[in-house]
Amino acid sequence: MKVEKDVENLKGKISIFPDQTRICSTYVDEVVMKKFVVWGMLAVSAASLALMGFQCSSAEVTSAKLYIQRKDYANAEAQLVKETGKNPKNEEAWYLLGQVRFEQKNYRGMKDAFTEAAKAGVKFSKEISQQTLAVWARLFNDGVEKINKSQDAAGFEEAAESFRTAIYIMPDSIVNHQNLGLALYRKGDLDAAIPPLMTALEKGKSDFAVRVLSGIYTTRANDAKMRFTDKNSAAIEEAKNVAMVREKIKGEDVKYYIGKPSSVKEEKKGKGKNAVVVKEEWTYDKYGMTVTVEKEAVTAVKFVTPFLPNIDSSDYHVAVAEYGKAIDVLKKGLAIFPTDAEFSENLMNAYIAANRNDEARALLDERVRRYPDNKYDRYNLGVFLLKDNKFEGAVNEFKAVLAIDPAFSSAVYNLAATYVNWGVAEQEELKKAGKEDDKSYQAKYKEAIPFLEKVIEEKPNDVQILELLGQVYANLGMADKAKAAYDKADAVRQGKN
Repeated sequence: MKVEKDVENLKGKISIFPDQTRICSTYVDEVVMKKFVVWGMLAVSAASLALMGFQCSSAEVTSAKLYIQRKDYANAEAQLVKETGKNPKNEEAWYLLGQVRFEQKNYRGMKDAFTEAAKAGVKFSKEISQQTLAVWARLFNDGVEKINKSQDAAGFEEAAESFRTAIYIMPDSIVNHQNLGLALYRKGDLDAAIPPLMTALEKGKSDFAVRVLSGIYTTRANDAKMRFTDKNSAAIEEAKNVAMVREKIKGEDVKYYIGKPSSVKEEKKGKGKNAVVVKEEWTYDKYGMTVTVEKEAVTAVKFVTPFLPNIDSSDYHVAVAEYGKAIDVLKKGLAIFPTDAEFSENLMNAYIAANRNDEARALLDERVRRYPDNKYDRYNLGVFLLKDNKFEGAVNEFKAVLAIDPAFSSAVYNLAATYVNWGVAEQEELKKAGKEDDKSYQAKYKEAIPFLEKVIEEKPNDVQILELLGQVYANLGMADKAKAAYDKADAVRQGKN
């Protein structure tokens, strides 16, 4: 029988006060009598059993009743254990044994004895049901009280033990599994907290369990990702700098990113004193890379072998696995609570963190339709659209973000980047079509300028942004501003700013 039904049947007979408003979101019905009624009723019940009479009882049962009258529960238990060993179908002996163990606060032993009594007959079924529920209530309330008052791991472990015993008494009570998981979570024993919380989710459809479980897995994933980043920060930065070396950047920028070349091969035009260097090939042995520089700009980048930075990815794989567990929990949560915005947002973030971009994108489209004023959703959608070169859509999303939050700096930068990339794409298309004189693409560069200038206000020494701004100015024929941006970038590179 489910606990909730048992509680309903016993309204007016026992009192349960699960003061849980501070610890979880699932509650049992509150019954409005005082606790002492329960325990008083049980005490009378135990005492009355000793006065039931001695007719037709075995010597062991008769002795046990005498011991019960004297409150000598240890000897009473010994006699009843002896009797049940000889006569395992003696319903009364099993029931008495359960009562004696209750008096000894051996609630698991009580449950075992009552289970055997129920197998032997139905004479005491009503009493067993009532007392089992009453003991469950005592344990439940005790656990709730301890979990609310605990200040250290030992206190939370005591609360956990109360809930473990309550589960043993009534395994179908899902709220016990949930609270056991919470006590262990508060204790810091996350591995032990997961199984009972999973039971609360899968059997009790607990939204609280979804939140705690997904939080556990996400925190573990974030911690592993942080370890990966900290352990490999130098290698990651080096790989990032190597990736910045590409065609059309300045030769000086190459040195800024990856240092001086191992060797330089010059190609000259003219003879003697009139010879002029027209091309240089810079070799970087460490990276197996050759960079061709002509007229101070990079015209080619070639690798003898692909550059593979020395990165330990073990923690990264741990992070992806933990994000996967969070995703599984959140998907189950959304299946039960499809309109829960927090579950949906956390699931999307977990998808992105785990590089499951197709799933993230599908969920993101749905979220933007449902929550159009969520700036993070609109921003993430803009990033996806920019990666797909869907420039108009990306612009619309980043503008929507800035309408919600004008100080969202990442949206400012990406809006500028979108306009620049859009202008570059249009310029290349015009060249392919033989329309070099068509300057319509410059409109996109003009749109980018105020946003790039705003980024520079926040990051005045960002070489990459200064170079980009200089290139945009130059493309628009704004020579003085282009020179100022380039000079500022050079000064930063040389440590003069």
